[in-house]
Amino acid sequence: MTVSDVTILGKKILVGIIVTLVPFIIIFGGLWLTRKLLSYNETTKQPIEKQIKTNKL
Repeated sequence: MTVSDVTILGKKILVGIIVTLVPFIIIFGGLWLTRKLLSYNETTKQPIEKQIKTNKL
């Protein structure tokens, strides 16, 4: 194997790693963002619900 073969092989390995990681980053980023948005909505709704419950009593 020559130096150019090793270089090409290294580039292919790096491209393969990047191609594998990008979908995982997109999926986990979307899950994280969804979780963050849902938890933000829950925390903002709680004081309003408590206020309504106390007003009904």
